Amino acid sequence: MKILQLGSGSMGTRRMRDLHQRKDLEVALYDERADRRAAAQARFGLRVFATLDEALAWNPAALIVSTPPGTKAGYIKLALERGLHHFIEADIWTYGAAETERISREKRLVSAPSASFAFLPLVKALTPLVREKIGTLLSYQAFMATYMPSWHPTEGREYYARHRNTAAAREMIPFELNWLNILFGAPVEVAGRFEKYGALPDPTEDTWSLSMRLRSGGVGQLTITMACPVDYRRGHCFGTEGLLAWDIYGGNLSFQARADKAPRHENHGAMGTVLEATYFDEINTFVDSALGTKVWPGSYTLSQESSAAVAAAEKSFITGTWVPVDPLTEPEREPPIRR
Repeated sequence: MKILQLGSGSMGTRRMRDLHQRKDLEVALYDERADRRAAAQARFGLRVFATLDEALAWNPAALIVSTPPGTKAGYIKLALERGLHHFIEADIWTYGAAETERISREKRLVSAPSASFAFLPLVKALTPLVREKIGTLLSYQAFMATYMPSWHPTEGREYYARHRNTAAAREMIPFELNWLNILFGAPVEVAGRFEKYGALPDPTEDTWSLSMRLRSGGVGQLTITMACPVDYRRGHCFGTEGLLAWDIYGGNLSFQARADKAPRHENHGAMGTVLEATYFDEINTFVDSALGTKVWPGSYTLSQESSAAVAAAEKSFITGTWVPVDPLTEPEREPPIRR
């Protein structure tokens, strides 16, 4: 099977490295940058292309799109027109879910928006507990804190997270919702706030916070902050039959049901020890789905609802009201400014 990798930044390089381990694939790279093509060719020994026309003339069966935020819609449309399976990295902006899924069904294509953390061992362990053990969901809360300047420090202003429209805290909201929505259901109404509270060196807001009413019942809260020097990624949920708490970085999970006198604790591997295997699992599930031996677990509808929640949250901050989530509404190219 021929797979064309589009883009070879940090995620694109990770995808090539994982696919390089399979002997049943032929992988090539399209990247406009000569230095990145040379690095990929030296490291993986794969074919490289300087233009998209040359790459498509190679006749790939699938695309893996690891280009910057806001650039992926055209590649999704291209894949649909040419009948190519396609995997798309998480993004703030999407391409019409209904049309994508309709054409994919008609042409029997695998259209796979990334939901990386759904493949974490910890999240895989959470899934049956949420669905079978806690009863009716009452609420969930999820929190992420880190220090954005520590991400890709050598790339300077070239790094997308240093720009306001693709600020790290903004971009991480749909990334997190892509797996939280699978677990708890997508939001139907949102109240949001985003501001700069810390001292990041770039003119971007560092904190986004969403309160959500969920389609499945209950409520959810998600807060992302990028100006904290300590990494933190934890959450908890409460149901009519028990509660769950999780720590993504530590891999810890605790569960207490109505009849339990004390919580039960499990460890599913610290993120630093399982993350690369998680990405390997994700991209290989896409390939195996394209080959017909597995089924991709996510959908463009869920991915689009994650982006629509960002749009609703930002409108809420401007209007000071709860805003219904319209799955057809995407975030503005720049976050609005409250005056």
